[in-house]
Amino acid sequence: MDIKGNMPTLEEFTLALRAYQQVQAEIGISPPAGGQILPNAMNILERSGPLPAHSVVFGIAGDGLPLLLRLDRPATGPILVVADKGSGKTAFLQTLAQSARHLNPVEETAILALTDFPDEWRLDNMPARALRVYPAYEDAATDLLLRLTDWVTTNQRQRSILLLFDGLDSILHLGDPAQEAFAFLLQHGPASRLWPVVSVNAARALKLPDWLAFFQTRIYGRIANPQTSDDLTHLSGAPLDSLFPGAEFCIRHQSRWMRFWLPSF
Repeated sequence: MDIKGNMPTLEEFTLALRAYQQVQAEIGISPPAGGQILPNAMNILERSGPLPAHSVVFGIAGDGLPLLLRLDRPATGPILVVADKGSGKTAFLQTLAQSARHLNPVEETAILALTDFPDEWRLDNMPARALRVYPAYEDAATDLLLRLTDWVTTNQRQRSILLLFDGLDSILHLGDPAQEAFAFLLQHGPASRLWPVVSVNAARALKLPDWLAFFQTRIYGRIANPQTSDDLTHLSGAPLDSLFPGAEFCIRHQSRWMRFWLPSF
């Protein structure tokens, strides 16, 4: 189905929102919450047709089509989400959680979140059975990582786990057993359908080169400093300073930068 024929392209949507943002800044009005401006995922999925099994939607591309993480295809590897503070890293992870729950049965996909700010993860449409949140500063986080290493070594690929770690630098405050377990999950998790998706503040990311080396798939939100952008992407010309904070991201795809919007569920 030709989505462009039924609604504006996301490029037009982006231009309109940037103009709206500039007007807001000029007259001193705070921008709306992200969910009020994001494209509705369910409307888009109705038009794009059925998705493959074991899929999670993480964005809507400029042509209006959904971008998918296939939980049954390990080649993507662990995913790193990098952006400035306040640019939507937590919103990205929470969108993944909502997408996974909408599109996959509870008995087939578990969703786990590690965070220093568990209160931010009290999502109205995600009951405790659907999303289990662990404070990264408690012993339960270490116990979880150790249990997941056992799960990875014994899983028969009949179930998936989405492991959302909101703040990579939090791993530095855990002991050696937890750090070793997490490194093991980054290396071997996707092959057993355990998917680590990890956020990190752009300024702090530069201080974690050993951990960044685990991630070949990286998604970027707004990064205002051009030098920080170049250091993290190893490429000049990334459009990170022009991304709409809290809603727009980009990924390197087939030798070009592809911008996309978070979907709203």
